[in-house]
Amino acid sequence: MQTLHDLLRTLERHDDRLLAQVAEVWTQGRSVYGGVQAILAAEAMQPFSDGLPLRTLQATLCAPVPAGTVEVRAGLLRAGNNTRQVEARIVAGTETLATFVGVFGRARESKVVLDPLLPAAPAQAGTRMPYLKGVMPAFIQHFDVTLLHGHFPGAGHADTAHRYRLSLKDPAGTAALPQVLAFADYPPPIGLSWLSSFQPASTMTWMLCFTGHAFDGLPLTDWIVDVVLEAARDGYTQQSLTVFAPDGRPIVRGTQCMVVFG
Repeated sequence: MQTLHDLLRTLERHDDRLLAQVAEVWTQGRSVYGGVQAILAAEAMQPFSDGLPLRTLQATLCAPVPAGTVEVRAGLLRAGNNTRQVEARIVAGTETLATFVGVFGRARESKVVLDPLLPAAPAQAGTRMPYLKGVMPAFIQHFDVTLLHGHFPGAGHADTAHRYRLSLKDPAGTAALPQVLAFADYPPPIGLSWLSSFQPASTMTWMLCFTGHAFDGLPLTDWIVDVVLEAARDGYTQQSLTVFAPDGRPIVRGTQCMVVFG
């Protein structure tokens, strides 16, 4: 099975182009897992980042990205004194399958410091989520998942909040930006728990904002992801999430607009 570590070893850089070999085990339906798309986009942006940390990442997922050879093209949109704005597009020939904009910025002095707090853990131990081949997206087999609050997709419960404890099965052993992006895109639409059977869903837009806390070198076990359903109508849902490191520090916050079929 191709792990994330294995996938990253396939990367080839050619000026403003990045090529990757993505196995079927990283797919969700007809497309490569959105977290992997974000990882490849962020990797393609690195030569234009001036070594600055990623502060925000915006994504619009336009069309399915098939497994196999994935091509990403990147370029600098603007370079300021403290920030770099970089674009990356996943392409198939002349067609754009996904587009990303990353903002890289150096740290600045400020009196404004506020962190979201990790709420108290629920009393129950949680429910392990098994991987069901042919029923669940293939990428899920890379994670050990415990649902601490809420119900699984297809449970027929009108949830508005979920909490997951996640561990990533990867020989890298410790976290860096790719692993954090993989955690951040794991949660499925909360709206799927409202349905009484498994139904497809997809992400349209996604935005992540990094809190500034360091995460390089942290273990890949026991990350917490809190998800809140903010609104839903006409088959479109909006949900927010916060990713907490194993030590409880908030690492990234995000919002997603998703389509739920059913």
